[in-house]
Amino acid sequence: MEIDFASIATVAGVGFVSAVGVVLLYTVGLRLLGAGQPGDAAGDHTQYADESARSGKTPPAALAGAVVCFALCAAAVLFGIWLTIPQFH
Repeated sequence: MEIDFASIATVAGVGFVSAVGVVLLYTVGLRLLGAGQPGDAAGDHTQYADESARSGKTPPAALAGAVVCFALCAAAVLFGIWLTIPQFH
């Protein structure tokens, strides 16, 4: 019995790159959702007295980009589930 270590390395490499890619997409989506929000450097107050940390407006292009990032993350997760469960294909 021989073990094909090249195949094991390929699967591990693809799994690592895929995981990093999904996390990166999710992070970009979160960052896009935060675009246009007032800065909260002190932890509880912004530089404007009448604004909370979440009262700013997210630009429509950033919101659309965030939705695309989250949709790609969901598609990657569902594709991984589809590949893992043999009854789906």
